[in-house]
Amino acid sequence: MVISKEDHLRRVTVLGQYCYPERAEETIRLVFSCLKCVLPVEASGRILELLPEPVRSIWESTTLRREIADGDGVTLAKEMGGYPYKAAAEKAFEVVFASIREIMDDVKIREIMDLLPSPLEILFVRSKSCALDGSAEDFL
Repeated sequence: MVISKEDHLRRVTVLGQYCYPERAEETIRLVFSCLKCVLPVEASGRILELLPEPVRSIWESTTLRREIADGDGVTLAKEMGGYPYKAAAEKAFEVVFASIREIMDDVKIREIMDLLPSPLEILFVRSKSCALDGSAEDFL
């Protein structure tokens, strides 16, 4: 599925129940920054190859890259995003993952899941219900 950046931001806005698309883009960039911190460089590069446009260009332009010892991207997202609770940071991951699931085929989805650390893979799996039950297509 080929969509524009604006359409993808609208999709994330709907899935995340955000008030405006700029918040959706902030969330995508936060999640991608955290992923780049917890993933090995090779896995990060492979995800770049798998992502369709316009998500790929957002991934490429997200610059934060620092290694974290415990591999917990959700805690990092909570801190960087100023979320009051870890559950809010988890929801950000689920929304971004759901938006990706809606525009990718099952083979590439499985490959991305296999690259994620276990806690994030769980969120990726959980995001399927977010994408199917609250598909942005129903509201766009």
